Amino acid sequence: MPSSPPRGAPTLHESWEALADGLHTQRLALHLPQLRDQISTTAAMTGVAGGMTAGALTVRPAELHDAQAQALIHGAGLNGWVRLPVEHGIDDARVSPLADAAEGIESLLLDGTADGALRAAVWAVGAASAWWVGAFAAIRHLGVHHARLTPIDDTVTLDTLREAVRVVSLGTGQRILAHHLRHDSTDEAVCVAYCRAVTESIVVEPTLPALLEELGELRLVDLVATSIPWRGRFMKYAGGTGAGQVE
Repeated sequence: MPSSPPRGAPTLHESWEALADGLHTQRLALHLPQLRDQISTTAAMTGVAGGMTAGALTVRPAELHDAQAQALIHGAGLNGWVRLPVEHGIDDARVSPLADAAEGIESLLLDGTADGALRAAVWAVGAASAWWVGAFAAIRHLGVHHARLTPIDDTVTLDTLREAVRVVSLGTGQRILAHHLRHDSTDEAVCVAYCRAVTESIVVEPTLPALLEELGELRLVDLVATSIPWRGRFMKYAGGTGAGQVE
């Protein structure tokens, strides 16, 4: 039986997407000691309004055991995205105050979609998105402004972080849907869900510059800015300035 033809070389867009994924992972790895220090204290976080603790924002997402959902996540290149929050999140009975933002995106995209594996995969990447935003928020005060590269000395609100989670969850959910459609373009419900994701990205795009300025800090800004398709997504890469140079 002949094997499937080899997949072509990744497009420039796909290469930049992989670069962004690697950058987020590198930043987490470099700053795990500082993140653990923040998580270990019960004091309110510096730089985040509302008296929230770092532990509340970094609760471990539930581990995914659905093999079909795991295959979708793997195919979309999001294995590490989901695995690292499970490895480095904390066990706590509380629910992250950012979780509802991710769940809202799941509901928006998958309304009327009955595929359990797909729903589980989108839920998993959304829960992980809330964790990533929470983790980078916990060490935000140790970072620098994304444009000026000066130390961060202001605060960010929970509402701003929730909006960041919505954008990142939208991007990761869209990646799951796109991967699914590459292998089965006949599922009308998934086509509708993907169209919803694209439409929501278009709706969100005009709000992104203001959101990025509210986030301010380099790691959070790059996390959000590279998550969904928009005109500023890979501006640093296209301009040749690179990213990660601060670390």
